Amino acid sequence: MKKTFFLFIALFFATRLFSQSPAIFDYNLTKQVIHGFGAASAWHGQLSDAEINAAFGNADSTQMGLSILRVRIDPNPASSSWVSEKSNAKKAKAKGATILASPWSPPAYMKTNNSTTGGFLKPEYYSSYANHLKNFCTIVPEVDIISLQNEPNIKVTYESCDWYAWQMLDFCKNNAPAIGKPVMMPETYNFSIKYSDSILSNATALANIDYVGGHIYGTSVRSYPLATNNNKGLWMTEHYLNGDTIETCMEMSKEIMDCLFGNMNAYVWWYLRQPGCNIINSGGSFKLKGYTMAQFSKFIRPGYVRVNGTYQTIPRMNMLLFKGPDKDVLVVLNQNTTAKSQSFVFSNMNLDMATKYVTSETKRLANEGSIKITNNAFLDTFDAQSITTYVIKRVSSAIHETVADDIRIFPNPAEDYIQLSSVEHVKSVKIFNISGQLVRSVIKPTTSKIAVADLLPGTYIADIEQSNCSKRVRFLKK
Repeated sequence: MKKTFFLFIALFFATRLFSQSPAIFDYNLTKQVIHGFGAASAWHGQLSDAEINAAFGNADSTQMGLSILRVRIDPNPASSSWVSEKSNAKKAKAKGATILASPWSPPAYMKTNNSTTGGFLKPEYYSSYANHLKNFCTIVPEVDIISLQNEPNIKVTYESCDWYAWQMLDFCKNNAPAIGKPVMMPETYNFSIKYSDSILSNATALANIDYVGGHIYGTSVRSYPLATNNNKGLWMTEHYLNGDTIETCMEMSKEIMDCLFGNMNAYVWWYLRQPGCNIINSGGSFKLKGYTMAQFSKFIRPGYVRVNGTYQTIPRMNMLLFKGPDKDVLVVLNQNTTAKSQSFVFSNMNLDMATKYVTSETKRLANEGSIKITNNAFLDTFDAQSITTYVIKRVSSAIHETVADDIRIFPNPAEDYIQLSSVEHVKSVKIFNISGQLVRSVIKPTTSKIAVADLLPGTYIADIEQSNCSKRVRFLKK
């Protein structure tokens, strides 16, 4: 009753003081877990240490904080590309990145046209193709997730392979487990769900894949309940926009916002460094698109959970809130060519201060100081054509400032249980699926083993709270 009263008071003053409707967020209503933001090094050759640090480091405003690298599996195992991508993966992994590997074509001899452009994978080579992908993972052990095919549903004049939906279903049923890594499919050109629908609707194939990936060329962003309800990671794994104007960056920001609002767990840009649609320059300096990406990737870290709330109150203006282990992140996009004001009201969390970062036509990740959050509400004005990120400190966050690096979970991937390396001082273990739903809660565990046998295959987050700190660990349930 008391919480409801204070929320009413906050809403009353917000609506009386400010003409537009407040954006309202309820911390008790959470959505998907965020896996990260990334870009691809396909056809890049070896990235330099400076470029890796700029892209995947997160120490200051010269580092973007990317957490996913997408590498290319060259159809020729003897190619220097395998050496280059191994180097890129190793360096990015050392910075904490998740590595996604995607093939554009199987080796030519496995295909109906004996070419790495177009043609189909011959059924008699399905097993050999699985071994080919496994071999890449052996050479590049940093790979975390492997895709079966880049854009199987479009005919092009460059490296590619055609698949019918029934062929990919057959491969997922019978050959995907032989790869030995978590599998992503179908990475269709226009996020066509014809391929993934059939796989997600087949019990055998469903158990053999872990992620649904797709590209958003020629289509609009939309949610995909069949994937999220089956606890499969939902990733946007490729898109790009040429140009580097503020108008381009506004379009890019809206696209990222829409993907996250559509319950996607990850957003991966196309080229990291290559010219034309890249987000960093050679040597590691940021394009304006790089600063735009950084407004998301530096602050919304893997394991954060989206909080349900208002997406828009003013035309061409959007906002999203993400809950972290000990702090939170609010992102606000103003595409309008004039400044706009917006108020925010938060419930079921005690908030203190918000540090503000802005990228616009004239600003680059500009730190504009802190704003006091009073009665869990605040008002601010947003520059024309800007993306603003607030890092929010909670009133009670002081007890969570220490990260519990001593607590680990194993095995990972898990089958019947996860085991904590220690339960000393552990107050609770809460397990969330990738949609942000709480699926298991153990208060004051007396044993280090937590049963997970009944959970659906997929990715989960274990939220481990100790007496003086907390930690989130991502694990895979086979």
